[in-house]
Amino acid sequence: MELTNTPARPAALKTLLCLATLAAAAGAHSTPTALAPLYAGSFAPGTGSDARFVQIDPNWHGSSVLWTEPVNVNTPGYYGSGVAIGTFGWGTGLWGRADWDLIQATAAGSGGPGAPTIVNQWTGQVSSINYANPCYNNAYSGTWGPAAALPFDAGACGANPGNWTSHFSGFVRVTEASLYNFSVLYDDGFFFRLIGEGGQTLEIGKDFLNSRDRLGFAGDLDLSVGLYGFELGSWNRLEAGVVDLRWSRDEGTTWTPVPTTNLVPGSAVDEPALPLLLVAALAAALAVRRRPAGPIGA
Repeated sequence: MELTNTPARPAALKTLLCLATLAAAAGAHSTPTALAPLYAGSFAPGTGSDARFVQIDPNWHGSSVLWTEPVNVNTPGYYGSGVAIGTFGWGTGLWGRADWDLIQATAAGSGGPGAPTIVNQWTGQVSSINYANPCYNNAYSGTWGPAAALPFDAGACGANPGNWTSHFSGFVRVTEASLYNFSVLYDDGFFFRLIGEGGQTLEIGKDFLNSRDRLGFAGDLDLSVGLYGFELGSWNRLEAGVVDLRWSRDEGTTWTPVPTTNLVPGSAVDEPALPLLLVAALAAALAVRRRPAGPIGA
């Protein structure tokens, strides 16, 4: 990922972030969060996840992500307040979750005023959730693990136009009641939500642009046998970009890809009540997803 016209973090902020990371690690040993399935019981093995990839014109100047310019070299700029990044001369392309929303809506035919021009898109079913552009695989696959190529040419690393997004949805099929955790390797940002009984939703994510990392739930999830709805969205602005979903059953010590048989596309479940439950859960998540303004990513 790449940040334009953004200062480095002061040392004090780096220290706070390190402490936050340690606190998150400690949280993995906290009391598990119980989540009943959206649909309880045994289901046939899955065949993968529904997916949509979209890449926009990198010269788009319509980002609505807010940005506050730094006051001086010792004060970092902030996302989440100020003015829209698209109004700055350097503010081309996508910068966060708000832009992801518009891009995906545009691809679905409901983008509205200011929508970006789509230069590449692909919709279909994928057997696993582990994708990256060439820049990531060339430079970081040895450190973070290789990923499948995007379903379209996102550009060479040296002249990478980037600005691509992904959206995955369907169900996670749990065949054994146990403690689980889920994590996402991301660059630049993502959100992941798991939907259980009655539309109860658990969510993790990183808005805006961030350094490459893997983030999981702070504590394990106590899951029962059945189907859990899920949604995963990711975005990459420039340079290396990756999205990789994994799960763990040993308190986050070992992360392994969610098997194809444990990913069920939405079209495979024929239940009249399902769309209503998903809509209610997603609406509730949208109402609370915005976070307070915070410091920029690295």
